[in-house]
Amino acid sequence: MKKGYDLYEYLKPIWRSNIITNETIMFLDEDDVAPLLYAPAEIISVKNYNLTQTYVEGKDYVVSNGKIKRTPESAIPFIAKKDYYSEEPGKYGIEVNAETIGYTGEKKLYLAYGEGDSFTRYQIAVTYSHSGKWQGAIPSCRIEKLPKTHEKAVSGGDLNVTFYGDSIMTGCNSSGTPMGGNVSPYMEAYPNLITQFLSEEYGTNAVCTNVSQGGWNTKEGLDAFEERVLKQPGDLLVLGFGMNDLVTPPTDYRDMIEEMLLRFRQSNPSAEVILVATMWPHVESTWLLNQIKMLPYLRELEEKYPFVAVADMTTMHAEIMSAGKRYRDMTANNINHPNDFLARVYAQVILTAFLGDDYI
Repeated sequence: MKKGYDLYEYLKPIWRSNIITNETIMFLDEDDVAPLLYAPAEIISVKNYNLTQTYVEGKDYVVSNGKIKRTPESAIPFIAKKDYYSEEPGKYGIEVNAETIGYTGEKKLYLAYGEGDSFTRYQIAVTYSHSGKWQGAIPSCRIEKLPKTHEKAVSGGDLNVTFYGDSIMTGCNSSGTPMGGNVSPYMEAYPNLITQFLSEEYGTNAVCTNVSQGGWNTKEGLDAFEERVLKQPGDLLVLGFGMNDLVTPPTDYRDMIEEMLLRFRQSNPSAEVILVATMWPHVESTWLLNQIKMLPYLRELEEKYPFVAVADMTTMHAEIMSAGKRYRDMTANNINHPNDFLARVYAQVILTAFLGDDYI
């Protein structure tokens, strides 16, 4: 399959690039107006999610006050509000937190859900230039915590990277994966984006070993740690659990993450570890519980161990939403998986941790 995207354009940090490539948005009903991260100076292209169809300004959309609006005769897809907030529970029955949308009806509402491309087919991708300035927090460079990883990466050496986490780290639902539908533009899982970039940009012999498992919480990850992880060679462990820890006490979460990183270090005495703080589950759902409470406990481990750094996707996702993007604009299943756009941000945040903000 031919990839339909440019790796370098996809990995330019959204917080410092003046051209945003294929930022995704989704329309709820025909007359919805969709904000972008920045007020566009020039719209370069508006395409479907698969990047196979181009929409025409004036015919399919207009730009109004820096936002994208469908025209009445537009070919741009949309999802009906009654289908997005449904009275039918669907496959998983993810309830809407009524307070978050101001709903006062008697019946429960459930969020639309879809794997493969059943949800992303309603999204479109906008490429545009802008002169705005990022107003949110910027992901941290943690080279001082990851000096060995940094040196091997930029010197073109051998670098064995083991990724271990839940479904987000497996690649769900990037377009080029089975859970993303294996559809254009065929974007790979973000761990592959990271190691591919290292190989192309720095000549690093970067080996990606991804032993993640969808659906697992941290306890399940710990139980399988020896079998899954300790048999792998490892210069760097990227550890990313948390999305499925809805009711796990944060202190228990911290202790289990600590046990895993120490066991990895014992097996690989010169290894370093990146702890990935998860993105948010859907902010309008009752599924949002303890997941976003884990970040301070990862920070404790970062402060405690000189070989541990945090890649803070929790804050980055919150900042993107604060900048105006709706959850539906950047999710691939509408519950807890990133689409291609948000998965790219995962890669950007992790690359910044061990390469610095000027990695590209």
